[in-house]
Amino acid sequence: MAGLSSVIKENTNLFWLALAFFTRIPVPITLDYSSELMNHASRYYAAAGMLIGFILAVFLYPLWFFLPEDIAAIILVAESLLLTGSFHEDGFADMCDGFGGGFTPESKIAIMKDSRLGTFGGAGLFIELTLEWALLSYIMKDSWIAPAAILIALHALSRGVSGVLIFIMPYQSQIDQMSKSKPLATGMRKSDLAVLTVTALLPGWLLLDPLLMGTITAAGILMIVWFRNFLLRHIRGFTGDCLGAMQILALLFGFTISAAFLKAGLPLLSAIMKVLT
Repeated sequence: MAGLSSVIKENTNLFWLALAFFTRIPVPITLDYSSELMNHASRYYAAAGMLIGFILAVFLYPLWFFLPEDIAAIILVAESLLLTGSFHEDGFADMCDGFGGGFTPESKIAIMKDSRLGTFGGAGLFIELTLEWALLSYIMKDSWIAPAAILIALHALSRGVSGVLIFIMPYQSQIDQMSKSKPLATGMRKSDLAVLTVTALLPGWLLLDPLLMGTITAAGILMIVWFRNFLLRHIRGFTGDCLGAMQILALLFGFTISAAFLKAGLPLLSAIMKVLT
């Protein structure tokens, strides 16, 4: 019994560490912390994303009920930025600057380390946020239930897709040793990957139509393969900014596929959700 209590305590601590790293949500101040623990906290990236998606889904209903869809969607995007402190968007913008303005692996990494926002980063953020707003507006046009389920599923899955890169790629060691992503980038156990994979996929397979979730899952796998090869070719590994960019791209692809299904008149919700609603 003591062993079970210890396992629960350890995993609860890892979840709080993941949540503290990825969000502005308050966590207990008495957490155990070390670089090794932060490594293993990667198993709960998707679980943290699931919580973010759930909070956004809770906000979604009153916004959808009282406001036009386009206004509700932009408020929802703003709430997402507040919840995460624009953590992933910062990485996405840095990667746009680095890969847009750099011509060698060293120059790309140097530009990504620069805290200033450049033209490529600004343009990338504008396109990303505009596309997210437009897709959410479209998905929200008929109901709040389907977009709520999509938010929970995709915020979990997109962080799972991003986290897998840590397991299958080398960390780019040229990055500053004081980089905020360094504790998360030095290793992941197979057990961490297993927990990450299950928590990334489970919400979507429970909430979304199997054809929709199967399409999104297949797209996520293809994205992992393509992005891995792209990063190895350009900078010989990954950085924290690249993980953030991967999460943003996976989220946008998921929204895009959901919008395409809605446009085609295909179902978005699972049989379980249809029964409950």
